[in-house]
Amino acid sequence: MAYDNRRRYSDFDEQDDFNQEQNYTGTIRENLEKYRSDNVRAAKARQSSASRKKKDKEVEQRRRAAVKAARKGKKVRVIVRLCIAILVIAICVVAFLLTYKLFYDVAVDEENKTKVEITIPEEGISDEEVAEFLYENGCISDKRLYKYRTLIYDAKYVPGTYKVSPSYTTEKIINILSGYDYSDGTMDED
Repeated sequence: MAYDNRRRYSDFDEQDDFNQEQNYTGTIRENLEKYRSDNVRAAKARQSSASRKKKDKEVEQRRRAAVKAARKGKKVRVIVRLCIAILVIAICVVAFLLTYKLFYDVAVDEENKTKVEITIPEEGISDEEVAEFLYENGCISDKRLYKYRTLIYDAKYVPGTYKVSPSYTTEKIINILSGYDYSDGTMDED
């Protein structure tokens, strides 16, 4: 009777057929192998997702390191550019001050009208010696600037005795020592 009830349901019929026939045992093995391979694939997938996460983490760390290096490099470039800008500005200021002192001709003491006598010998005299004498007597403020000025004006000292004053500009002193008076081109006899 129990068997008759089982026959009524088609599910049981298929189950009985499955159990009775030997042909389906290979399918079970295939199913088991498939099940095992599915488990292996799933395990590999879990491993690969873990390894992917690890690789993603490594890539993210490398990216962060690259960004950090780029930021550091940007800071270095900014600092280098700032130093170069400061250096250029400093050079410009020094060049301006030097040219200002060199070309802006001002007397050392416009109020002092006393004259100092300087003699240029026949054998000649160097720019350094003249600059030293003029500096000691207060006629010029800087020996080096005087020497540069003599180079610019291409000064050639004419032998003789001249009178110069601290109230004269450097250009006038050079013209006097070169044999020219500022006013009429003759030797200064004051």
